[in-house]
Amino acid sequence: MPPINTEQMVITDVKHMPIVKAYAKKIGLVETIDRMVDTQMELSPGYAVLGMVLDTLSGRTPLYRLAEFFEEKDTELLLGAPIEPERFCDTNLGRSMDKVFETGTQKIFSQLAQNALTAFEVDPRRLHFDTTSVSVFGDYDLVDPPFDITYGYSKDKRPDLKQFLISMLCVDRNIPILGTTTDGNASDKTLNNELLTNISKHMARHGLEPGPMSMWPTRRLSPKTI
Repeated sequence: MPPINTEQMVITDVKHMPIVKAYAKKIGLVETIDRMVDTQMELSPGYAVLGMVLDTLSGRTPLYRLAEFFEEKDTELLLGAPIEPERFCDTNLGRSMDKVFETGTQKIFSQLAQNALTAFEVDPRRLHFDTTSVSVFGDYDLVDPPFDITYGYSKDKRPDLKQFLISMLCVDRNIPILGTTTDGNASDKTLNNELLTNISKHMARHGLEPGPMSMWPTRRLSPKTI
């Protein structure tokens, strides 16, 4: 057997990313997003999201230039398909995100959460709702923004910066089943009331009568319909 010429080899440390891909496969991330988002682009929105998830969990910031991120990497190992790195250009990713937004980010997230609850047999009977603030820098002159980036109560102790809020409804070991972004000056009290109102409407559609929180049934509620 001839010796291997290591000088012609490109060695890349993929770290924990194959494990992330395995979890994504178990919850059907790519297939679910591609089924819910109607598009015929050369890079499917499911693979676009998976690529961004891998990039984010690799510790690389900011979230752009994914084509460079996937260069000299085995995309079939990391994504489950031999996709050319150049398909992860900013144009394709931007179009994918537009399509995801049009479909409904919370709708997609909730379906993926339902997949995870089933795949990992998560106990959904105990709920926990909380918000966190995300501080940002720079100016944001947006047309018809989905939420306001503004000053508010800063949970990360940066009242000098504008922010937006992330709210999540979690089950079991703080596993999120519902999540959304909202105005930077929204109050937890208002968001809590909105969430409980939505849950009450969902219960009413299924013939359940909401009562005091301590008396609420522990029957599983499907997050994708809340």
